[in-house]
Amino acid sequence: MRLFRRKKQEIPPVSREQSLSTRPVLNRLVKVEHAADGNLLLHIPRRRSAMVESVSHFFRIPPYRKVALDELGSFVIELCDGSNTVEDIAEKLARRFRLNRREAEVSLGTFLRTLTGRSVIALVVGDRHE
Repeated sequence: MRLFRRKKQEIPPVSREQSLSTRPVLNRLVKVEHAADGNLLLHIPRRRSAMVESVSHFFRIPPYRKVALDELGSFVIELCDGSNTVEDIAEKLARRFRLNRREAEVSLGTFLRTLTGRSVIALVVGDRHE
């Protein structure tokens, strides 16, 4: 039982314009490999929990988890270099895969939320040259 609970930090709401102006950047600990099919394979570091540590005595658990991306995911990851905004990526995604702009933004937003939740990317706010 916890005697003290951490206060949950309130995250202020972000406008559409603010979220589209962020720049996704790939986590330096994530290794990117080109698979034979031309798509990308991500090597994502595992979080070392107490359970993983206890099981690792019996089984060899690799330090990285491999995630194979499809063509769309590979396209997006290659653009997460810090020089493209989310808006730029949505525009390129719409053109390349013949989506309307709204579909591209919604799909991209969902994918980027998943990637940030798994610490694959970070979203940088503001101009990259600041």
